[in-house]
Amino acid sequence: MDKKLLLNDSLHFLGLSPGFTESELKESYHKLAKKYHPDSGEFTSDVMFLELNKHYESLKDFLLIHPEEESFPSGNQENNDPNEKGNPLKPSKDPVFHEYKQAKEKETEAILRYYEKRNLHPIELSENANKELVQLRKDLEPVLSVYTEILKKHPTSLWAKDAKDSLERLRVWWA
Repeated sequence: MDKKLLLNDSLHFLGLSPGFTESELKESYHKLAKKYHPDSGEFTSDVMFLELNKHYESLKDFLLIHPEEESFPSGNQENNDPNEKGNPLKPSKDPVFHEYKQAKEKETEAILRYYEKRNLHPIELSENANKELVQLRKDLEPVLSVYTEILKKHPTSLWAKDAKDSLERLRVWWA
C-alpha cells in the first residue's frame, strides 16, 4: 500500500490532523481502544481493534523514522508545485473503508439490540420460538448487502477479506 495513502488513512482513522503530536496520538489511541476493543468496547468483532492498532503503529513508526520532525507535516504548508513530493496529506476519502465501518457499526448495534431484547437468554434459532431473531435478520440484511457489494465491487480492497469473514460469521443467524 502506498505509504502516503496509509498515512492519510491512519490520520483519518485516529481522528488526527496533520501536525499531531505524540501525546495527541496516544490520547486518540486510548480513546478508540476503549471503543473498539472486542471484550469491552462497542464492537463484538476484533476487526476494528486490529485496524486501530495497524494505524497507530503506522503513525508511531512515522514519528520514529522522522525524529528530526517534532510532528507530522502540517497541512498549512503551501506547495504549489504538483510535481514536488511532500504535498500535505489530505483526509482519506476511501469509500470502501467508510462503507465497511458503517456496516460494522450497524452489525454490532443489531446484535446488541438482539441480546438486550433476549435478556441474554440462550440463542434459539427457530423463528417461531424467537421473534427477536426475525427482527435481527431484518436488521442484518442491509449489512449483508454492503459486505456483498464490497466483495463484488472492491475484491482487492483491504476491507474485502474482512467483509468476507463477516459474511461467514453472520451465517450463524440463519443456521
